[in-house]
Order: sequence, then C-alpha cells, then structure tokens
Amino acid sequence: MNPIITVFVLFATLLPFTALGTTGNDSCRNCHENPTRMLELGAQAFTITQQDVEQQSHMPATCSQCHLGNPDGASKDEAHQGLARLIRVRKKGLTADITPRNAPLEYGSNEMNKIYVTTEKDGKSIKDANVVALSWHDKRTDNLTQDFVTLKKTCGTCHPQQFEEFSRSTMGTNAKQTQYKSWIDKDRGPHNCGTWFDGNYAEIQANTMTAIPKDGYAINQRACNTCHVGCLDCHFNPQPRNAKFPAIGAHSFVKTPTSQSCYGNGRASICHAGPEDRRRGAGYFGGSFSFPEGNKPDVHVAANVGCLDCHESTKTNKSLGHGMVKRQAYDACPRCHSKAVKSHVASVHKNLSCEACHIQQVAGYQGTYWGPGKIGGAETAFLKYKAYYGIMQEPILIKDQKGRWIPVKPFPMAVMNQKQSPYKPGLQWRFPATLPDLQRTDDAWAYTGLHGGLPENNKALTWLQIDKMSHKLGKARSCDSCHEDSAGRQLQKVSWDYSDPGAAPFSGSHTVIADKTGLYIKGIKADEPIILEKGYTLSAFAPWFYLKEIWAVPGDFSLPALKDRVNYDRTKGNLPRLREDGIVHK
Repeated sequence: MNPIITVFVLFATLLPFTALGTTGNDSCRNCHENPTRMLELGAQAFTITQQDVEQQSHMPATCSQCHLGNPDGASKDEAHQGLARLIRVRKKGLTADITPRNAPLEYGSNEMNKIYVTTEKDGKSIKDANVVALSWHDKRTDNLTQDFVTLKKTCGTCHPQQFEEFSRSTMGTNAKQTQYKSWIDKDRGPHNCGTWFDGNYAEIQANTMTAIPKDGYAINQRACNTCHVGCLDCHFNPQPRNAKFPAIGAHSFVKTPTSQSCYGNGRASICHAGPEDRRRGAGYFGGSFSFPEGNKPDVHVAANVGCLDCHESTKTNKSLGHGMVKRQAYDACPRCHSKAVKSHVASVHKNLSCEACHIQQVAGYQGTYWGPGKIGGAETAFLKYKAYYGIMQEPILIKDQKGRWIPVKPFPMAVMNQKQSPYKPGLQWRFPATLPDLQRTDDAWAYTGLHGGLPENNKALTWLQIDKMSHKLGKARSCDSCHEDSAGRQLQKVSWDYSDPGAAPFSGSHTVIADKTGLYIKGIKADEPIILEKGYTLSAFAPWFYLKEIWAVPGDFSLPALKDRVNYDRTKGNLPRLREDGIVHK
C-alpha cells in the first residue's frame, strides 16, 4: 500500500472523523478525510483532513468556504456543483480548462515554472506541455481576470474590509494598464504592453487599416489578464508536503506576500516578472526569470530583503488600503544605508538616483513590434513580437521630470497598420510629476513618427520605450562608463537574439547613442540571413529592416562635461579619495 495512504488509514483507525468535527452533512469532509473512499474514487492524492488544512492555511475555514461547491450534496457530482477549481490556461486560445484532475500539483526546481500539472502519456505521468500558465480559482474562466463574485463569496466572507480595499486598489482595478485605451491615447501614449483591449474594440479598429479578428482580439485580452492578480496570487503559497513541518503543503497561505508571489510564484513568467525582467530588463530575481536566462539578480536577493521590505504597503502603513503597494521605494534606502544616503545628498553626484550608478547589464527586450500574426492559434492584428533578447552593458542616463538622473533602456517599438497619429515627436512622460506617488510612474517614452515605406502593414506608428529601471542593484558602474567621452556622449552597443514566431531564430545588433543632439537607435541589423516562416511577412515583426534609423529623438541627452579632467584622471578609481573629496557617497 502507498505509505501516504497507510498513514491516513492508521490515522483514521486511531482517531474517528467525528473527533475532528466532521458532521454528517459535510460531504466534502466525508470523502476527502476518508482515504479508503478517495482510493475508490481514484483520487487518493486529494485525501486531506480539516486539521491539515487549518495547520497549513492558519485559518479555520471549511472546504466550501474557500472552494464553494455544495457540501450537502450526497454524490460526488452533487457535491462538486459550482465548485471553484484550479484553472489550467491552455496554449490553444489561452482558454481556461477547469476539468477535474486526477493528479495534484507537481513541484520542480525551475523558479519560473516550479508549479505545474501533469498528464498521462504512454502510461507515464509527464508535465502537461499544453498548459502555459496556472491561475487559481479566484479568476474568471471567460477572460482570466479577477473574479470578484467568487472573491466576495470566498475570501471576502471572512475578510470583508480587505476585499473592499483590494477591489479599489491599483492592482485590483488594473488601474495603470487600463488607461492605455488605444495605440493613440493622447494622455498616456502607446505602450510596450499594448492597449487595454477589453471594451475598446471600436476605438482601436477605427485607427487600424486592417480588420481586427474578434477571436484573436479576445485572446489578446486574456494574455493581458493572466498577469493581473486576485487574492490567492499574493497569499496562497502551495508547496510540496513536508512530514516534518505540518504547516507546509498544498494549502499553505502567507499573511505577508512573498517576493516570489510578485513574480507569479512559480506558475509562469507573469505578474511583475514581465515588466521587470523582460520589459525593463533589470529585474529583482534575474536567473531563470531573465531573458537571456541567467542575468545576475539584485544584490538584495542574497541579503534576503524582500519586495515589501522596501515597497510600502499595509504591512507598514494601514492607511494605504489592502492591495496597495507604493511603487516608489526611495524612502526605504535610508533605513539600511543612512550614511551613504546622507553623504550622497552632499556629494558632487547628488542629482543622480541610487539606481543610476548601481544598475548594470540590462537584459530583456531590445526591440518589440506589434504586427499581424497568430496568438493562441487564432489570427490577430496585434501579435507582440518581443523576443529580441539581449544585454545592454550599462543603461542610458536621462534627467527625469525633477531634474534627477535616472537609468533607462531605450529600445525601438512599432505597431503596424495604423492610420493616423495625434502625437508630436519628442520625449514625453507617462504620468506628470505632480501626481502622488501612488498614481504615477517615472517612465518616459518618445514618439518618433508614423511611417510608410513598408511593402505591407503600412503605416507603422513608432516610438522609443524608455522605462525607468529600479532593480538589479549591485556594484557601481565605473567612472569611465559615464565620463570617458569628453562631450558627455553615451554609447551602448547591443547584441540580441530573435526567437519569436515569424522566422527561424537569428541574431542581430544595434547601437544606442545619447548625445547633445538627441537620442538615437542606429544600425539595427541582422547578423545572418532571415529565413521567414510560412504565412509571415518581414514587416510584421521586423519593420526596422525597411525603416532603418527612424528611431531618433532630438534634444540634449549628453552627460555633464567634466570641469577638471586632469584631476579626474588622477583620482578615478581611488574610492577612498573620491569619498574624502565628496565626489561619491561614503
């Protein structure tokens, strides 16, 4: 007999179910606490007691309070009526699969995909390769976004205040991304993540030259929604069962969300893993989350400093409301680095943010283009061709709205088949500096034009994505990385590898230049022949092949010139001397 089953049988013999509080009409416990019955049903892996659940969840909730269903049902089908189930997001159509499972979750070693489901093949249990992500049962099955009806019936029953606060929070309302209602939104501009497709079909179609297939459009929105959170994404923390530690298991919960939960907690590269390690390219975890894989993590990972240790939330400030996390974390630096912060304010480099010096090797997207293709097996006008993955050795520094130098990774972007554009060329900011911290970001973008000249998919609305980077903090960059050029010119050569649909994998490169005349992406090229896949056009995913060097923004993007190069050459690299002279912080 299976040793797990043996344990349960022995437990049942020594301690009757009634001793655990089982009532005659609770069919959930009548079955799931009975290992013999679960074995008969072929679901012995789902044998669990109320005591197990309470030890792992730290909550007295019953099965039906969390999973709904019908605890008065006499049969399996009756008891499972209305049950809220784990959602397996299938590759084809990004559809929600909630069919009953015969096997529990499995746990691997890859942090990005450590939690997975299995399927049977040739009599063996293998990872289900047709599942691209997992969503918990507080998500809607039609579009994969938060299911507030289920949330209110489950978590909200015992935690009404937290539910109400979360439902109004930035994360609960998807408040940032929903503001991008089209590619030509005058207030926010076009964005790397695309538009908020839900409810904006007519507006987006009106400015799109080609017909937008409804099936692909719906899948576009589902792809967005896999990143947006419910209660369980933050507080549910399932793990392999550990006999030595009864509080660890499939029903483990945490009061304070783990840093891993901010990155999808092993269910896929979702949530903040996308905007941090892929889009910005300077993520907290790096490693298996980074593209290319293996980029170094933030120094705070090794120091066991978590997301909510720096980003203020209800953990330290109840007035924020549940689910609200303060994006700006600069107030946290003095708690651990008071001497450095105090001396930095008085140093020559006082107008530089901490990140400006302490972030290097920026990975992730080095180009992204939205063109026609297939998503989840359906035709779409807007497939995000994003796998131009590479590393910029040091970020470009620009001044933010308050005159502070911040690190950014400018990269070229375009969306195809656009009719017109309301934008004026130049650097722009997503959110004005006058907004409170909870309502803004420090991200910029730069419009570079509406261009023809493509053999198909005209016209291309083009811009530079210029997000501020805040993570992957580590050893400071060298003095020469900023000051070697006497004119303050910044130059970064970037190599990348393309691996998305449309063509066989190929390598390429470009150069980013920031000087007194402007900010430029120059010399975008493939370093080997591009072999197209059937049904794809080059202009859909590589408009740079035809548009060449149109990604240019006028303005002074140079770094300040040195006033005393002789003294600089004498003291650069001499850290004690630089600190003593007030050049850098102590």
